[in-house]
Amino acid sequence: MSDRFTTFDVCEVVKESDIITSFYLAPRTPLARAFVPGEYLIFEHQPETGDPVRREYSISGMRGDEIRVTIKHETAPEVGIADGIMSTRFHNSVHAGDTVTAAGPMGAFTLDRDSDRPVVLLSGGVGLTPVVAMAHDLAGTARETVFIHACENGNVHALGQEMRDLAVGHDNLLIHTLYRAPTDADQQGRDYDTEGMITRELLDRLVPGPHADFYLCGPGPFMAAMYDTLLDMDVDPERISYEFFGPATVLKPKKQLQEKAAPSGGPIIKFAKSGVEVEWDPAEENLLEFAEENGVMVDYSCRAGTCVTCMTKVTKGSVSYPVDPFEKPEEGYALLCCCVPDGDLELDV
Repeated sequence: MSDRFTTFDVCEVVKESDIITSFYLAPRTPLARAFVPGEYLIFEHQPETGDPVRREYSISGMRGDEIRVTIKHETAPEVGIADGIMSTRFHNSVHAGDTVTAAGPMGAFTLDRDSDRPVVLLSGGVGLTPVVAMAHDLAGTARETVFIHACENGNVHALGQEMRDLAVGHDNLLIHTLYRAPTDADQQGRDYDTEGMITRELLDRLVPGPHADFYLCGPGPFMAAMYDTLLDMDVDPERISYEFFGPATVLKPKKQLQEKAAPSGGPIIKFAKSGVEVEWDPAEENLLEFAEENGVMVDYSCRAGTCVTCMTKVTKGSVSYPVDPFEKPEEGYALLCCCVPDGDLELDV
């Protein structure tokens, strides 16, 4: 275990919906710094057999010195596939009085507190957790803030009443909730505002303009749809910050996805087991993204340098890390999600 991990006492467990639960945690060792809204903790758990498991869970709020993380129970989509190891542990086995091991806070998906622009928060499903923390931070400031959240219905909607109460007390904050399939118990105007999905028409009506700062968080299809819609609304991509919940990817304008860089004499990257050899494209942010663009499928999870799922053996050449991962791998290996080649490179994948 890394010495960056510390012990947290579980102070309270609160069921937020049928599938989402909040855990209030008190660090036994004071954190090195205060968290910035949008950041997460990395949790580590050692199962009875196998390697340690690490997962990142966003901080959804603070209560005094206690940190709140709000976690969805990731159940298997079909028989024969195991439920999520870490989320199942939290939901079934972690109770008030227990301890958990975590490191952080950390993360790049953070609220820009220095900006004075309006803010638009867009979330889908449990992707609301980091933006709830942002909404709390923005409430009562001079920045106009619109928080639009979409989910299935009230059975799975977490922290909804908390956000409605927050908006009542702060004139700068507008909360708008959409349920795709409301239940008979869900009441429009009380539990949600609109039935259906987030549309361009809704955004045109609620968003204060393309010059706002936009923060997106949710599952892949939701994120891709929102990103493309914002670009169609002439929002500058530099104004869009995002974080995936679930399998992550990289959002790009559709036009950019259709364009390929011309050969430039750059390093040659060889994916030995895949039989693919191609020139490095400096427009790619990392080797994982580059591999995917060239049809090489690499296992991954976090895409943030913490889970080590994408760790790959380097058989020739070397890599560098524009941003340091949580832990660098041992010599001769690379975390493809956060590194770039130093020159010609051969990877055992």
